[in-house]
Amino acid sequence: MTTTVLIADDDPMLRAIGAELLSGEGYRVLEAEDGDEALRIVEAESVDLIVLDMLMPNKDGIETIIELKRRRSSVRILAISSGGSMDVNSLLNPALAFGADRVMSKPLRISTFATTIAEMLAGPSVASSPFD
Repeated sequence: MTTTVLIADDDPMLRAIGAELLSGEGYRVLEAEDGDEALRIVEAESVDLIVLDMLMPNKDGIETIIELKRRRSSVRILAISSGGSMDVNSLLNPALAFGADRVMSKPLRISTFATTIAEMLAGPSVASSPFD
């Protein structure tokens, strides 16, 4: 069975590069433009891991994490962000607090990104949820 990774980011270039890289590593890759679309995909598809941007229109990363945890989803979450006009840690630290498994700041380093995905998929989800 192929491992599925969902890239949820409003930046089409980041999604394209991430999809190319992860497809080359043998993963099935799905893409979403925002949190609403990501949640619809997770509901309809078997997704093992979400690469989730924290700053997106409609439903941002934190809102998406909260909704995933409310649904008791077991999908692993790699939260990513450049911080926009804020300090990147002001977005990534709350992502961990709300249930992301790991975080990475943008711009993503390709080698670190691929290694992080592989590590996350190799072991059990370790994040706790404030809703438990």
